[in-house]
Amino acid sequence: MIKFFRKIRYELLEKNKTGTYLKYAIGEIVLVVIGILIALQINNWNQKKLLVKKEIEVLKTFQTQFKEDINQFDESLAFYGAAKNSIEIIIYHLENNPSYNDSLAQHFFTSTRFYGDSDLDNNVFENLKSLGVSLISNKDIRKIIVSVYEDDDEWINNFENDYKKFLYDASQNLFNTRFKDYLNGDYRDSRVQGEMIPIDFERLRTDQKYLYFIRTQKHQIGWLIEKPIEETKLKVIALSKDLEEEIKRLENK
Repeated sequence: MIKFFRKIRYELLEKNKTGTYLKYAIGEIVLVVIGILIALQINNWNQKKLLVKKEIEVLKTFQTQFKEDINQFDESLAFYGAAKNSIEIIIYHLENNPSYNDSLAQHFFTSTRFYGDSDLDNNVFENLKSLGVSLISNKDIRKIIVSVYEDDDEWINNFENDYKKFLYDASQNLFNTRFKDYLNGDYRDSRVQGEMIPIDFERLRTDQKYLYFIRTQKHQIGWLIEKPIEETKLKVIALSKDLEEEIKRLENK
């Protein structure tokens, strides 16, 4: 094609048709520019198509991860729910004077367990950050995703750490003088069961320091554990539905 155009230009110059040559040269330049613009447009279109494909892939990965996170939330809530139930049983026995029985040692143990990993898995979000959060074209969804990981996830993590510190401080300053030992269980047992035997159960009935602790512990589980997890779980469920709609929109784009 280039040789063809060169031949025409050469023939025009040979025939001394300078004006026609200039018009032809300008037309040729215009055609070349149009060709470049079309090529750029096609390239941009292909790039956008690849970005949309990548965006859909990332959103689907978030969907999968959220399902796992929701399952973990449920496991954590059930775990701390068992601790809360044991606390209520202990309080009942201390306040209503039923006699001590060996099952209480299991409840003392269960009441002081901590799950330790209730927050979100951050791998998918870290991957998005490496790609650039602007990959998520829907600004509202992008904002919620960032908020869930940078605010809600930190809320869960920080509050659970506060609860663990609450228990650790008790193990150093409270349990050590009232129980034979702390966390006496088989860490390899997936059921996480064990015993925590009081030195003098009868004295615990009037031990205001311990009574204050265990009543407060029940509230701590509610405020530091259940509230952050339950609220974040609802937010993640709503976000998962939004992602489903957004994926459909992008696939039909």
